[in-house]
Amino acid sequence: MAKFGYNNKLRKRVFFFAVTLFLILTIAISNSNKEYMSIGENAIGTVISPVNKVFYVIGSKFKESFNYVFGTKKMREDNQKLIVENAKLKKNVDNLNKVIGDKRYLQEEYELLSKDRTIKSKAFITGKDPGNIFTRFTIDKGSMDKIKKGDIVIEAVSSNDGIEKGLVGVVTEVGLNHSKVDTIMNSGNNVGFRLAKSEDVGILNEKEKDILKGYMYDSNADVKVGDVLTTSGLGGVYPRDIKIGEVTEVIKTKDNFTKIVKCKSQINFNNMYRVLIVDGQGVN
Repeated sequence: MAKFGYNNKLRKRVFFFAVTLFLILTIAISNSNKEYMSIGENAIGTVISPVNKVFYVIGSKFKESFNYVFGTKKMREDNQKLIVENAKLKKNVDNLNKVIGDKRYLQEEYELLSKDRTIKSKAFITGKDPGNIFTRFTIDKGSMDKIKKGDIVIEAVSSNDGIEKGLVGVVTEVGLNHSKVDTIMNSGNNVGFRLAKSEDVGILNEKEKDILKGYMYDSNADVKVGDVLTTSGLGGVYPRDIKIGEVTEVIKTKDNFTKIVKCKSQINFNNMYRVLIVDGQGVN
C-alpha cells in the first residue's frame, strides 16, 4: 500500500509538471502580437507572479549585499591608497617648508654676519637635554674655538628695521670642542630688559611655557602690547640692545605698585639647529 501511495504521488507530480510545461510553451508560441492575456496565461501569471516576486527580491538583496561587501572592501583599499598618498604629499610639503625656512634663515644669518662684526663664531646644535628642549642644549664649539663661559648665543631675526640679533641664551659650560648653552627659557636665567622705544627698564624672571614674564621697575612706564623688548645691559650678563621679543600682555596689580609684562620670543627653540656666538660680559 505504501508503494502504491508513493507511485500515485509521483504520477500526480509528473502530470502537474507536464501540464505546466505545456501551458508555458503554448503561451510562448502564441504570444507574439496579442494585446491581452488568455485565460491560461492569466491563471499561470497569477500563480507564478508571487513566486517570481520572492525570487526577484531575494536576488536583488543578494546583489546589493554582494556589492556592499565587495564595494566596501574596494573603498577601504582606495582609502588606504589615499592615506598613503596624503602622507607622501604632507612629507613633501614639510620638506619644502623646511627648505624655504632654511633658505630664509641662512639669508638672514648672512645679512647679520655681513653687518655685525661682534659675532665671532657660528655653531651647530649637537644635542638637547631630554624633556628640556627649550632650556638647554649643546653646541659643537668649545675652548679650541675661543668660546668661553659667559659668551652670548643669538640667532638672526627679522624686524621692521631689517635683520638683527635675537637673544637665545648664554654659554654656561665649555669643553675643548663643545659647550653647553642655557636659553632664556631656563627658569634660572633672568634677563634685564628695556623698552626699545624708551629707556624704561625691567626684568624677566619667570617663565610660563613659551612665554617670558617679568615686571617694569617703574610702574608708570608706558608699555603696551606689541612693544619690543631688548636687553638692557644691566646685570652683567647680556650686552645691551639684543632683541628679546615682543610684549603680549600688560597687567597692573591692584595696588598699582607693579606693572607685569609678558613677552614672546621670536626664537623658535624647537626648530633651532644653528646659532651665532658673540662675546658676553662674563658669568660668575
